[in-house]
Parts: sequence; C-alpha cells; structure tokens
Amino acid sequence: MTSDVMDGGDGTYMISAHASAVRGGATGANSIAYQDANKFCAQKGPGLHAIVVDAAERDQRVTGVSGSWNNNGGGFVGVTAFGGNVNLRFRCGT
Repeated sequence: MTSDVMDGGDGTYMISAHASAVRGGATGANSIAYQDANKFCAQKGPGLHAIVVDAAERDQRVTGVSGSWNNNGGGFVGVTAFGGNVNLRFRCGT
C-alpha cells in the first residue's frame, strides 16, 4: 500500500509505503515505493526514472495472541510479525 506522490519542493517528491511481514516488511515497502516512484517519473517524460535522495525505513512489530479450548484442554500461542514502513524522497532524472 502506498500514498500518493507528494511534492517535496526543490524538484523532489515523497512517497510512503507499508508492507506486511508476508510482503517483506520494510524491504517490501521500499520495493513498492520505488516501483511507484518509477511509474510516476515515467509519466512525467520518456526516459525518466526515480533517483532516490533519501529513504527512512522502520519495521513495525505486531504481536497477537490466539488460542482455543476443547475437551482435551487447550492453550494460547503468541504470534509476532514484522510489517514495515518507508518514506522515500526522490527526484526524476535520466
């Protein structure tokens, strides 16, 4: 999931992305943001692509508990997963 591309001033743009642990966490979010930045630049002119100026990544820990009970007993299981976020600043160039 990505945000819309925002004008960052000085010829730069910003895009934010999030990816669940299944989609690669911060690494997956970075890949998604870069792909969308490239699409944005390609729409601005032929031969243009995204040139990364700055990227801020962070993993987001999500912990959950699940469990069940039946005639044989039961129990709870803790589950931890890491999603990721990235804020990518880029410019369009050749």
